[in-house]
Amino acid sequence: MNGLKTSLKVGMQILESLAQANTRPVPVRELAEKLGQSEKYLEQLLLPLRRARLVSSTRGPHGGYRLARPPAYITLVEIVQLMQGPLTFCDCPSRRCGECVSPSLWQSLEDCLESSIASITLADAIADRPRAVPKRMVLGPTWVQDGLGI
Repeated sequence: MNGLKTSLKVGMQILESLAQANTRPVPVRELAEKLGQSEKYLEQLLLPLRRARLVSSTRGPHGGYRLARPPAYITLVEIVQLMQGPLTFCDCPSRRCGECVSPSLWQSLEDCLESSIASITLADAIADRPRAVPKRMVLGPTWVQDGLGI
């Protein structure tokens, strides 16, 4: 993983803006002005969001985009996987490639990360609710302390 993609960051800003608008359709032009992005770029990001049924669109003079379901029912893992791609530490085509030391460890970390962000909703992210990180996590030997220790 090499950090957050711009598409994820802007996608989250789109979803936050739509959540703040409640059920009012928000035109792409309004989103572009608010977010400082081009309408064309936002349309490119809205397409996969619509296909994934995270947003819906309405045509016409009073049309635009809105969330397809309440923010409390949209998980961060849905958004991240859609906009960022799979959560991987080991990007080898096969887990048996021989290049990675302890592929099962990387798979465990991926699973842990995925389940953690699956428990966070868009509503949590918008409200900036702090999430507790375990003080101590043991993955075999007691070498991992104060979070992941990585």
